Amino acid sequence: MNKKEIEELFYIKKEYSKIKELLINSEESWSFNILGKINLEEANYNNAYSFFLKANNISGCGYCKFLEGKIEEAKEILILLKDSSPFVNWILFLIDLCTSIKDIYPTYFQIRNFYEQDLEMLFIAKQYEIIKKILNKNYFLEKFNREIYKYSARVLKNNTYEKEAEILLKKSLDICYKDPETHYMLGEIYLNQDKKEEAIKEFKKANEVNQGYNPANDRLKDLCN
Repeated sequence: MNKKEIEELFYIKKEYSKIKELLINSEESWSFNILGKINLEEANYNNAYSFFLKANNISGCGYCKFLEGKIEEAKEILILLKDSSPFVNWILFLIDLCTSIKDIYPTYFQIRNFYEQDLEMLFIAKQYEIIKKILNKNYFLEKFNREIYKYSARVLKNNTYEKEAEILLKKSLDICYKDPETHYMLGEIYLNQDKKEEAIKEFKKANEVNQGYNPANDRLKDLCN
């Protein structure tokens, strides 16, 4: 199989075992990079680091160290690539955020594009202390993207921290009340807590601020019929 077909297996079909078999004897740089990404997804950070090193993917190596909680090692690697890409600068910012250093600041789009993905990866890596530090700095991230509390809440909810997610969703509504997704997510949490009436209220609010928000409309049809 060629590179394009392998990438389709990785990005679309996610057939990781098959890719490993196909690339077992490959010595091409792009194949090492794909194998590094697979091991990263599987939380095998040492293996991922080795493959990224073979692929000369220095940012990948730094990201592995970050997910291992080896903050200083990650920074030593990534600082060499500062300003080479939005992703590198974003991870350097997260590192600084954890150490209370403010040499780099995020953009609205970096937070929108990377924040949830990397917070989820930190949960997979069980880096709870780093997660706590980042969540404790949401007030600072709010200056750059006012949806930060919603982003954090979604990841917390997906990782069964629903009470903490509920607190952040309510905080998000204090800032962005006319956000149907936030009302909807809060409604979902209320449903999980067997608070049907409160859930219906939130789904109705989501519908009020955006008449075309189908997830809330579908929920209301199920709950009110």
